Amino acid sequence: FLGNAHYLLFHVVSAMYPRMLITLDEDLQPLPVNVRVGQAVDTAGQAGKPKQITGFQTHTTPVLISSGERAELATEEYISASRILEGIVILRKNPDYKAESKD
Repeated sequence: FLGNAHYLLFHVVSAMYPRMLITLDEDLQPLPVNVRVGQAVDTAGQAGKPKQITGFQTHTTPVLISSGERAELATEEYISASRILEGIVILRKNPDYKAESKD
């Protein structure tokens, strides 16, 4: 398969890793939260706060994200330290969040 260039296999294998989402709190402890994982949508130039995914499913972290998919937080209970939800993400409580009453 690789013939005389067998050493290229070491470079290819080190570049392969699964796309996943793991959420941690500010103390770096695992924090299971609900996220929506769905087909990525291009939102460049759209006004307001458009959804970045379509056809989503709700999962609890940690989750695997396949190619062409994107994740977003299901509720506004937590604020992400990074704009992109991929890999390891640190979350902090949203001080303005009010839980919905079930009345």
